[in-house]
Parts: sequence; C-alpha cells; structure tokens
Amino acid sequence: MDFTLIITVALAAAIIVIVLLLVAIIVYQQWRIGDKNAALARFIQENLELSDKFNNK
Repeated sequence: MDFTLIITVALAAAIIVIVLLLVAIIVYQQWRIGDKNAALARFIQENLELSDKFNNK
C-alpha cells in the first residue's frame, strides 16, 4: 500500500477521535453546569421561603 494513504487515514482517524472527545467533554461540562444551577436555584428558593417565614412572624 501507499505510505501516504496510510498516514492520511491514520491522521483522519486521530482528528475524528479528538473532535469526538472534545464534543463529549463539552456535553459533560454543560450537564454539570446545569445540575449545579438547578441545585443553586433550589437553595435560593429555600432561603427565600425561610426568609419570608422569618419576616412574617
């Protein structure tokens, strides 16, 4: 086989793997940020409810 064809295919496969890994990392980070935002929103809501109960008494 032609040596340049082997190198070209290997580089193309490596680039595809790198791109897929980067996409997976981005998706994972977005999921983590969304999860943290949901927990933070729940925490803030609970604090507001407790503050309202405290101020109304």
